[in-house]
Parts: sequence; C-alpha cells; structure tokens
Amino acid sequence: MSFFAVLIIFLGLNIDTFIALLFVLRNYNYRLPIIGFGTATIVLWALGVLLGKSLAFLFPDWITGFMGIVLIFLAIFNQNDEEEAVNTNFFSLFIFCLSLGGDNLAVYIPWVVNLTWYQIIYIGVVFEICSILLILFGKLIVSSRPVAYLLEKYGNYGSKLVYILAGIYIVWSSHLITHLLGPFS
Repeated sequence: MSFFAVLIIFLGLNIDTFIALLFVLRNYNYRLPIIGFGTATIVLWALGVLLGKSLAFLFPDWITGFMGIVLIFLAIFNQNDEEEAVNTNFFSLFIFCLSLGGDNLAVYIPWVVNLTWYQIIYIGVVFEICSILLILFGKLIVSSRPVAYLLEKYGNYGSKLVYILAGIYIVWSSHLITHLLGPFS
C-alpha cells in the first residue's frame, strides 16, 4: 500500500478530529497535543488490529457509537471556563482524541483482516507521522491572528458545538440507536 493511499485514508478518517482540535490547540504547546493525538491514534490502530485480527466476530461496528455518547457527555458536563481551559492535561486531550477517533474502528477492523504484519506496522508508522504533521499544521493555522482572535472569542462555544455534532455523527453513522431499539420493535 502506497504512502499516499495511507495518507488519504488517515486524513479522511481524522478530518473531524483535526477540526475539533483547532478549537483546543490554542490552549496547548506543541508537545502535549502531539503526544495526546499520537497516543490516541496508535491506541485506536492497535485496537483495530487486535479486533480485526482476532475478535471481529465479537465486536460489531455499531458498538463504536458509544464513543459518540462520550463526546456529547464531555460537551454537556465539562465546564470549559477560561481558567479551566488553561489547566488541561494529557488525559483529557487523549480521551478527546480517542472519542473523536472511535469511529475509525469501523474502518480499521475489516481493513486489517487481510493485511500482513509488515503492512500493519508500516501503516501504524505512517499514521503516527501524519498525527505529528496534522498537529503542527493545526498550530500553524491557530497562530494566524484572525483565526486566533475568533478562537479566543468563540473557541469554547465552538468546541462544545463540535463535540456535540461529532458525537451525534458518530452515534448516527454507527447505527447505534437502531441496534439499541431493535429488541423493542
């Protein structure tokens, strides 16, 4: 599989995470978002590999919809005041990225079934490189004065909106509600 094919797959799967990260990147230096997003990316890839190679029949795609509920919960119950935005930590950023990337499992699980271990490692390395580049690009965007002003003024509202919309999208695209309501119909 070519580098560009893996790059396009990564960008397609993580564009929602990138957009959401734009709202919170202004609160961090470079290191923490790179570590948080990179860790979430590799954890999701490893989980996708594990499930795709061994437990795919026990883990249906729609289960990833619960990650959307986590995002909605974070938006509603996380008090994102200015003081708290400065006191963010690795765990909150990791959970944020993990929740946004949870829907990636629906792609990873069936994708890895026919991959060799060499291809799996190669894709994991490319994903990590892309994670770093995406954060650096995001920091460049939020450093622009007009974007920084908008994010400073409306960033907390925008991030809550992105959390809720991404959560609804993840729940909807995973067909979680259909599966949960299935026994009652």
